[in-house]
Amino acid sequence: MSKKNILLFIFLILPSFLLADSEIYDIYIGDREPIISPISQYDPEISSYPNPFNDDQIILTIDKSNYFDFVENILTPGQIEMFETYPETFKMHVYPSRRSCAVPPEVLELTKENAKLTDEGEGLEGIVGSIPFPKPSEALHHVWNHILRYRGVNIYGASPFYVVNPDSSITFGTGEVIAINYWNPFVENDKGLQGMLMSKVTHPPRLADASLLVIESLNALKTPRRAWVYNPGTRRVRRAPDIAYDYKPSANQGLTTTDQFDGFNGAKDRYNWSFLGTAKKLMPYNAYEFYETNIEETLTPYHVNQEFLRYELVNVNIVQADLKSDKRHTIPHRTMYFDLDSHNMLIEETYDDENQIMAYREFPIINFYDQPMCLSIHSATYDFATKRYQLTNVRSKDIPKIQWRLSEPHDEKMFTPEGLKRFAR
Repeated sequence: MSKKNILLFIFLILPSFLLADSEIYDIYIGDREPIISPISQYDPEISSYPNPFNDDQIILTIDKSNYFDFVENILTPGQIEMFETYPETFKMHVYPSRRSCAVPPEVLELTKENAKLTDEGEGLEGIVGSIPFPKPSEALHHVWNHILRYRGVNIYGASPFYVVNPDSSITFGTGEVIAINYWNPFVENDKGLQGMLMSKVTHPPRLADASLLVIESLNALKTPRRAWVYNPGTRRVRRAPDIAYDYKPSANQGLTTTDQFDGFNGAKDRYNWSFLGTAKKLMPYNAYEFYETNIEETLTPYHVNQEFLRYELVNVNIVQADLKSDKRHTIPHRTMYFDLDSHNMLIEETYDDENQIMAYREFPIINFYDQPMCLSIHSATYDFATKRYQLTNVRSKDIPKIQWRLSEPHDEKMFTPEGLKRFAR
């Protein structure tokens, strides 16, 4: 290439790089400003969480015209794949970064020092109800912080799920859940348990594994998960030791595995875990507008309606899980992005044996400031092979509000095989 052509090339591409750098520079991550109590517009009688940042303006929209300018810095491989797979529809509206996440003060009071990992990371010993690893330094510290983040106490709620096909057809289902979390400051926990959960599918009514009971311990090696299912066809409860790892419930239509529920859950022994460091990435954050939008408007072909999602530059801890050579799992490689502030998993990317990306997953969060706590408003899984996506654990103004701390605690005796049969009916 001649010197003249080289100079012409530099002048042609330089403005775009300068523009990208300028826009990134304008996105500033400030100090934490946790919302620790309900805002004035909040009405506890309705299922609504008004946006505390309603006046924020979009700083930048990333779409097919400019996404390549951000490939090397603030985008993740999964986001790049979304731009390349859906160039006509996928976009990301970037807003000011608002570090709004909070936990109850009782959790912070208990958080003094790191817990201790036991049994090769399958268990831990620490102050119950605390943030287990306030100074994380290993991959599994971040995984445990996510699993044991504050998520309420005695819980009751309903949550729909959707599978959206490329032709716009939608499979819809809904269910009901009751649960007790034991890792929190508000209940006694001398049982060595994370929690107990019962769920049932209420629509469609005759799924093979329509109702489920799970009892999860704090040590998957010493006390593996116990699970039972109720089959409405046979009206029988049976033990279900296979509901773990890469088991795929029929409602998931093959799109997600059991250990992908709530980002990640369960035993960790099938993977080698690596901490890849902390980085600034664009994450689905403070998704109040999406929560407050009618569900019908949010479900569009290929991916949710990106007009209603908010992305912010967030400090994330990046963890990689690679399948051990002597283990099996349908997901050989996983990359997880955990929020530095709230410890929520915000994104997961899954890869096949040849490290080709299979799926991109998002967990947009809001601060449920009446608690206070930050949790996702849904789990979105985008499958690149089929171009279908799955939305689960949907929380929205269209759905009755989940009760995170019931005034009347659940009777622990309900969480038995006999109790499951009664609950399922």
